[in-house]
Amino acid sequence: MDPAKLKHIILNARHPYVVRNADPDWACFRQSFAEWCEAFDLAHPDCVPFEGCPVKGGNHPQWEWERTKVKMKMRDICTPTDTRWNSFSYRNIALLPEPCRRGINFACFGFPEVEQDVTFWIGSAQAHTPCHYDTYGCNVVVQVFGRKSWILLPPDAKLTPVRVPFEESSVYCEENFYSPASYGPFTAVEDKVYHVMLEPGMALIVPPKWWHYVETLEPALNFNTWLGLETDVDSLISECITKLLLQDLCNDVPEKVTSRLINPNEDLPTTEESVSESYQILNYLLNQRRNNKRQSSNLRRYPCEYLPVEAFGQLVDECKPFIKPVELLDRCDFNNLINRNRARNDPSYKDKISDELTVDELERIARLRKMVNVCCKPDVVKLIERVLLDETS
Repeated sequence: MDPAKLKHIILNARHPYVVRNADPDWACFRQSFAEWCEAFDLAHPDCVPFEGCPVKGGNHPQWEWERTKVKMKMRDICTPTDTRWNSFSYRNIALLPEPCRRGINFACFGFPEVEQDVTFWIGSAQAHTPCHYDTYGCNVVVQVFGRKSWILLPPDAKLTPVRVPFEESSVYCEENFYSPASYGPFTAVEDKVYHVMLEPGMALIVPPKWWHYVETLEPALNFNTWLGLETDVDSLISECITKLLLQDLCNDVPEKVTSRLINPNEDLPTTEESVSESYQILNYLLNQRRNNKRQSSNLRRYPCEYLPVEAFGQLVDECKPFIKPVELLDRCDFNNLINRNRARNDPSYKDKISDELTVDELERIARLRKMVNVCCKPDVVKLIERVLLDETS
């Protein structure tokens, strides 16, 4: 596979594509998962803080704040458990011992410069990420060990976006793909669901703003990178406005309450200094957008969607032995998938963290959640952006 051609496909794809037999020259592809875990444990003798939840879930998605930590050796991820799933994920490869990340870069995809901004994901069966879309860039995923199920939906799919929990780089949806109580919430999207089972040696191209629900089917490891795009400035403005709204709404709110509104990996200071800094960033981005300037930053951003549709189609045809579009999932098959996931639903499920909160705190969380989700809806934030641009033009 010609890396130059693959680079053009990645930066111009408007639909998810699977790359078969990606076979990058990474040391981990010459090992078994057990050998890779052994190499990790030899270089990292301390136990690893895996995060996870019960296999049975409730009516809402299992958000990250519900996860509890269990210290394990890396090799323990290969030992099945019937009651809990575990994950050590969404971390930069710099945290891995050198033997476990040797040779990893994205040169075979046309991006030899991408060798540090790489993330790893390790999980047991049922480990998953609630359905969301990434606010920035496009995503290239390489499966090394195990299998993962990817459900993908286009940006215009009629899912319900929510900003609680807030994470600057992700917009989640209200629909619970992991342990749904019924099929009803999915009828509006059942004809727009794409699905692929990602297996070792396969890579996946996820275009900007595509919704995805990802679940590990067996102990697995994959790496990915998000490629920043020149068109990200609009998303940067939207996320900055959202952050300012959150900073205002969460001002003087106790940490016990905000911990249920903000994702654990997100920092949202509400001091006067931090709010002032957010305003400065917003004004800078608005000026960049108004003057059609490229953002001055150390972050690399790539052009995208520069090929005409016909030229892109010809390029994909030339690479047909190696690449194919992710296929639409038949409505009946999607119904069966959701019904299988319904077996995990436990109506009596209650996260342990709720037991630590008072009735008043729970009511305050509910009020703030509703306020945030109304004020920070993507279409509302876009309207604010347009008004700000008009005011200062």
